[in-house]
Amino acid sequence: MHSLDTDWHAVVIGGACLDIKGRLHEPLIEGTSNAGRLNISVGGVGRNIAENLARLGVDTTLIAAVGADEFGQMIITQTEEAGVHTDAVLIVEDEPSAAYLALLDHTGLLVTALDDSHCARALTADYLQENASLIASADVVFIDANLTRPAADFVLRLCQSEDIPVCMEPVAFGLAGRFRERLRGLYLVTPNEREAQALTGIEVTTPENATQAAKELVRLGVEIAIVTLAGQGIVYATADAHGHIPTLATEIVDATGAGDALAAAVLFGLMNELPVDEAVRLGASAAALTLASADTVRRDLSLESLYAQLLI
Repeated sequence: MHSLDTDWHAVVIGGACLDIKGRLHEPLIEGTSNAGRLNISVGGVGRNIAENLARLGVDTTLIAAVGADEFGQMIITQTEEAGVHTDAVLIVEDEPSAAYLALLDHTGLLVTALDDSHCARALTADYLQENASLIASADVVFIDANLTRPAADFVLRLCQSEDIPVCMEPVAFGLAGRFRERLRGLYLVTPNEREAQALTGIEVTTPENATQAAKELVRLGVEIAIVTLAGQGIVYATADAHGHIPTLATEIVDATGAGDALAAAVLFGLMNELPVDEAVRLGASAAALTLASADTVRRDLSLESLYAQLLI
């Protein structure tokens, strides 16, 4: 197994929230109460990516916003316990902490979700300016699409001037579209089918049109584009290569957080100068491990577990 380098600093800027997830025991019957199981944990795309990186041993700082409520304190405490630096997390006095309410079907796949992330708007360009030296100290910066346009533009300008690679996770169809004009120069982008459509205008339903969308993202200025296809695996494209990696067979307990684990593990591989296809395989491994867990981020995630999953 590789002995990989974790001697680099990642700054992740984006969402941090409370995850409330309900999984149905049987197929959904609309318009009535359904039996199921509820699970409450901390989440948020940026926060999840930061925790996954920290669990892989990377020195990781999170910049996010939480409310001045017990949920906000819980988000900070659990994120710190995972090894993430949270000194730059903004506590907002007049907004509740963000929350994500997901309904999963009896197989663990998402039926629908409600995202209350007003709190994230407190991450203004001015607040990020106050943390400019922290951001500029990073070897890589990961943003999620919860950022407002002015905040994202500030980060992109700062990182361009400091020659720091920026990765972006599009989060959701409605948020991804705001980044269509902000793709040029991004190092890594990791949309799912719907988010890839929002970014490129290409409807993604198969590995073939996912590859087309990934190539379009590269044409629009992204260095490495990865499109995740749930049960159909992952496709990737760079300026001179593209490929399709089938889904690793796994039981789905809960799909929440699988894309965030994939994004973190791919970045981990790339920062260790692994070939893109091998980095994407690490990502597929992290996603499979997360799908098989009720937790949004696996507490036992490690480099050893990633490589063990690849060998199954």
